[in-house]
Amino acid sequence: MFAYGFGCRSLAVSLVVSLVACGRTDTALGTDSDPDTSSTPGTTTDGGTTAPAPTTTSTAPTTTLTTMGGTETGTTVDPTTGPATDTAVTITDGTATDTSATTTTGTTADTTGTGTDTDSTTGPAPFCGDGQVDPGEECDDGDLVDLNACSSGCVINFCGDGVVHELLGEECDDGNDIEDDGCSNGCREPQCGDQIVQVTEECDDGNQEDGDDCTNSCTAAVCGDGIVHVGVEPCDDGNDIDTDDCLVDCIEAVCGDGIVHELLEACDDGNDIDDDACTNACALATCGDGILQMNEECDDGNDIATDACTTLCKLPVCGDGFVFADTEACDEAGNTATCDSDCTVPECGDAHHNPANGEACDAGGDSMTCDSDCTLAFCGDHTVNAAAGETCDDGTESPTCDDDCTAVVCGDASLNESAGEICDDGGQTATCDNDCTFAACGDGVINSAAGESCEDGNLAEGDGCSSQCKAHKVVFTTSQAFDGNLGGLLGADARCQAAAVAAGLPGTYRAWLSDATGSPSTRFTKSTIPYVRRDGVVVANNWTDLTKGTIKAPINLSELKTPPGGDANVCGGVAQLTFTNTLSDGAMFGDFFSCQNWSSNAPGLTGGGQWTKADGLWTQFVCAQSCDWKKPLYCFQQ
Repeated sequence: MFAYGFGCRSLAVSLVVSLVACGRTDTALGTDSDPDTSSTPGTTTDGGTTAPAPTTTSTAPTTTLTTMGGTETGTTVDPTTGPATDTAVTITDGTATDTSATTTTGTTADTTGTGTDTDSTTGPAPFCGDGQVDPGEECDDGDLVDLNACSSGCVINFCGDGVVHELLGEECDDGNDIEDDGCSNGCREPQCGDQIVQVTEECDDGNQEDGDDCTNSCTAAVCGDGIVHVGVEPCDDGNDIDTDDCLVDCIEAVCGDGIVHELLEACDDGNDIDDDACTNACALATCGDGILQMNEECDDGNDIATDACTTLCKLPVCGDGFVFADTEACDEAGNTATCDSDCTVPECGDAHHNPANGEACDAGGDSMTCDSDCTLAFCGDHTVNAAAGETCDDGTESPTCDDDCTAVVCGDASLNESAGEICDDGGQTATCDNDCTFAACGDGVINSAAGESCEDGNLAEGDGCSSQCKAHKVVFTTSQAFDGNLGGLLGADARCQAAAVAAGLPGTYRAWLSDATGSPSTRFTKSTIPYVRRDGVVVANNWTDLTKGTIKAPINLSELKTPPGGDANVCGGVAQLTFTNTLSDGAMFGDFFSCQNWSSNAPGLTGGGQWTKADGLWTQFVCAQSCDWKKPLYCFQQ
């Protein structure tokens, strides 16, 4: 019995050693060996060994199995020794610990000398499940539970035996030593972070650093996984949106990368040109950003509209609606009631037409079309506009102003009845005199356009101007009679002139007399118009007609339209005599007959004509007369 018991124990020890050698560390089996065990050595002789009978004292052992699921305690009874030897075995994951086993009671005596074995055993017959590890059993926990450290077949359960022992803490058991097949060699189900790269995992670094090469979900760190790979990626937002603050290639969005990051940028043209449509700050180019763009004239970056750059980024110009303080008094982008379009305060006379200010015109003063009060120039507006040719403007015609706004002047072709004009044809016409009265002979105005050659203000005949205003030279025979002492030809002329003046006749008169000092042909103005008697009867049409030998009518009227004067002396029975000493052609008849050049009234021979005659005798020597006679003189208007 001793030999049997020793063999069984040796077998158990051998199994444990074999399990350890195979690398199975999940379950440890306890043995009955203990450094504290005391025994008496003996001698064994195979087939006939004689040895002293050992005396063994042992304490009944208690077997303790500590598993992943808990601790089990059992008692192992060696049938060869009587009371069982207690062996405490603590099973941890991969470690077997012999806690204690001390034999203190019982004596086994095996004496072989004659070939006879003596075996003494105490207790019931052994069986699996009796709580005692019997020969052939690896364990016996006294129950039939198959999921703890000891199976119902009294075999030690271990990780790798193909059975999931939940009470041992196994999550799986695939019965192999393949680590990455879904069940680890520690009988654990695969989980991220166990440092074992399973089929479903890309990596497993066993740490909680989510930013290294292996994420906490055991996937290889890649751009777009939403985890910033430290040292590799500056950002990772886990989306494929290229317009947020992290690009799809996990590069942080920056101004100038050519991508518009909507939450950060208004634009991004990917260049460093600051004056295009997108600034280097990735802002849309706008007026007031301080950057001069191609479509801007200026950009001072402020909102002051009255400085050298407007808020529209235009250089200040009159009419832009911004008051440039340096040069503009106002600017309302055109003419208004308070501002001219040249950006000055409206003022009539500033040469800027501003209809909004009530100006019809503004020429800076009077002009042909504009009055100085900024109204359109027209005659009758009560504003004298010299530039428009006005010398007056009373609103209508007045005694001093025509309705054409010129001062009243007869002959200006502007009829002004207020000024007493009856007509005004701008000069003399057949119907209007140049004194602006209707043309009429006798009106005192010579109107040649009306056929008048004279105008004496009356319709009398024989006064130098006929009743038709036809000019003529007046011819009369004096109403007084004179002797030969006339004072010469000049004295005779004076007597004619005195008679004419006394009769109210205009003009200059000379006597039809001849002497050595002169004659009518040398002294008279040879008229081209008719010679007419005081009654209007034509004596001759002109000088030529007068001196051709005969006249048209005798000169038988005095300046007073009466018969000529004279004494009663006659010659050869001929009366109505005159002193002439002149031929019909106006030349002197004879020097001998001139009463000593008409300076003597002594009896002496002289001659003359007969004022009743129209033939040559009207002047030629009719009969011998005496210088002491008193006879009338022929007087001719020059």
